[in-house]
Amino acid sequence: MTALSLRRLVMPLLAMLALAYLGAMVVIGAQPVQRQLVKFEAKGVLQIEPEAVQRITLGRGGQQIVLARRGEGGWAQEPGGAVDAAVATHLDTAVKMLHRSAPVRAIAPEDLSGVDTRPFGLEEPVIVATLSGSGGQVLTVRFGALNPEGFLQYMRIDGDPKVYLMSRFIGAEWTAALEGLKPR
Repeated sequence: MTALSLRRLVMPLLAMLALAYLGAMVVIGAQPVQRQLVKFEAKGVLQIEPEAVQRITLGRGGQQIVLARRGEGGWAQEPGGAVDAAVATHLDTAVKMLHRSAPVRAIAPEDLSGVDTRPFGLEEPVIVATLSGSGGQVLTVRFGALNPEGFLQYMRIDGDPKVYLMSRFIGAEWTAALEGLKPR
């Protein structure tokens, strides 16, 4: 047998084997498992699912706006009035980020003793967000100043003595939502 005739015989045989393998995969239904991928685990400060948040109160200074979830991806200001689609997107993103994004650092109260915390901006927060579910209030977060590098933002949770350093993008979503709303 010559090399050319051997090649003519091997190529169709390999093609038939590949088709047989594909046929077996279709019949068995097994799909490859990506073992190198890590299963997602929400590690944020919001313990309930983002879709379970039914009401949000946003505040800054003396201004306070109450929003209620209206169906899939919709929000309305109370006592009525739909919000702009861009604002609804900022609200949804902010809630999801609080659920999914873990704090970069949690500063324990004992680490703060004797430290001037005024530069954190938490006494007069940039924005305060109170989230409520069907069972009532779930979480109130207060976003302060950015850290000196400008990548993180100080945050405090009502009822928790720790100060958290969060990605600045989380507070930016809450701020963008509030700035897109008009008080009623």
